[in-house]
Amino acid sequence: MRLERITVTTRDEYCGAQEPTALEWRGRRYRVVAVEDRWYEGFVASHRVPMRYFRVLVDTGERFLVRYHELFDAWALVVAGREGASS
Repeated sequence: MRLERITVTTRDEYCGAQEPTALEWRGRRYRVVAVEDRWYEGFVASHRVPMRYFRVLVDTGERFLVRYHELFDAWALVVAGREGASS
C-alpha cells in the first residue's frame, strides 16, 4: 500500500478524524459528495495505533480511500498501483 499525504477538511473542522468534506491532493481540491464506507483499525489492540479509513466519492466522480493516522494527526490518500512501482 502506497500513501500520499493530503490535506483534509472535515465536517466540524475541529476534530481531525471526523467525516471528510473536502481533500487536497497534488495541488487540486476535491469536494466530497458522499462517504460511502468507513472502518477503524487498531482501536482494540493496545499495541496498535488507531487509524480511521474513509472511502469517499468526490465531485469529479472519482472514489478515493483516505486514512487518518491518530498518532501523527495526519491524513493520507491510498494510491492505487503496483507495489514498488515508481511514479
